[in-house]
Amino acid sequence: MTHSIQPKNLLTGLGLALLILSSPIAVYLWRLMGFAPLSDLAHPLLWVTITNSFSILLLIGLYYRIWVRLTQLEQGEESSTSSPPEIRDRQQAELQEQNFVSVILDTANALITVLDQQGRIIRFNQTCERLTGYSFEEVKGKYIWDLFLIPEDIESIKTIIKELQACHFPNEHENYWLARDGNLRLISWYNTVLLDDNSSVKYLIGIGIDITERKQAEEMRRQLERQQEMSQLQLRFFSLVSHEFRTPLSTILASVQLLQLCPDKFSPDKKLRNLKRIEGATQRLRQMLDNILTINRAETGQLDFQPTQVELEQFCQDILADIPLNPDNQYVLNFVRNADCDSAYLDKNMLRSILSNLLTNAIKYSPQGGTIDLRINCTATEVIFQVCDRGIGIPVDDIPHIFKAFHRGTNIDSIPGSGLGLTVAQTCVSVHGGNISVTSEPGVGTTFTVTIPCEVISQV
Repeated sequence: MTHSIQPKNLLTGLGLALLILSSPIAVYLWRLMGFAPLSDLAHPLLWVTITNSFSILLLIGLYYRIWVRLTQLEQGEESSTSSPPEIRDRQQAELQEQNFVSVILDTANALITVLDQQGRIIRFNQTCERLTGYSFEEVKGKYIWDLFLIPEDIESIKTIIKELQACHFPNEHENYWLARDGNLRLISWYNTVLLDDNSSVKYLIGIGIDITERKQAEEMRRQLERQQEMSQLQLRFFSLVSHEFRTPLSTILASVQLLQLCPDKFSPDKKLRNLKRIEGATQRLRQMLDNILTINRAETGQLDFQPTQVELEQFCQDILADIPLNPDNQYVLNFVRNADCDSAYLDKNMLRSILSNLLTNAIKYSPQGGTIDLRINCTATEVIFQVCDRGIGIPVDDIPHIFKAFHRGTNIDSIPGSGLGLTVAQTCVSVHGGNISVTSEPGVGTTFTVTIPCEVISQV
């Protein structure tokens, strides 16, 4: 009596399931059976990953059955010649079954390697042969890292093998494989082991999927998104800058024309008032140009960090003195020193950008005037600056976005601004290795806190 391979046979069923799951039709059928919504049809990469995962699980089961049956065949090899015909027929059918499974494994669209405990290759399917350009006979018995790995990946792969040897499995990783022709392919691996009768590791199993094209497609998509984002930022930049330049230039032109056309009709106070407007508009233009230059240097890696010893109190007083008075906004600038810290090693130009932008914003967003504090505190290893106002405050929803370029609060109404000042301040703080934070309440006021680690010199 002979034993034929029936469809209900476990290995045959697993093989057929593997072939079905590897086809695009399976993805559609999988969703029709209710395991995933049809609306996800627009995400093929997701379902390729799912089918690959099921394939990996089935392949592991198949390999395990192969190993069990080969062990059984080895043990019964000596007695096979004297076995009854029924046993020989059964063994022949099982051998055909193993050949059937071997064909499935070799035609599977996945890289399959079996290593011994030391990392030497003892199984290498046809997908591996096609991808690498090496035949199984060429790689048999050789260490995996002597053939396919780039130098940067060797140590990490040896670590993974050690983890498998210590029965820490399964694990997953990605690494490059170097083919015979020098082509690099990025492979996503799922690794596990086969144990012997003593529960010791006998074989290391690696099942890999070539994700090179997928990664390249993802990188192209990210680059396209970055280009689109940069294009949008450029449009916003030119729109805001053109508007922000036009406003102060119009103020300057109008004030100069009034002074020229009617020099005798203005009292000294009115002349001074117009001169202050000209000064304020000029300062706005200079601040905007400085901000643009700082951002450009930061993005191109040309923002030089040159710390020098800065006399902190005098520096802060000079910053406050340089801010022009606004005749339309009666505010008071107040300097508060909370500790004895005479000097520290900081970059003067960047510190000026930080404090000038924070103070300018505090004035701008305090249209009803009031007191604006510049506070300084320090320890032996850091300097803390605070700029506090009693202005319109920042809505809660805007706080996570305020340091992004061109972002402006939703409550600013018609208050002019470019949305660059806080971006510049954060950039300069980051170059110092510091941190900038904000607390605010709409209608109550805002406090920005800048903490910079540095060498502080105190004179007691």
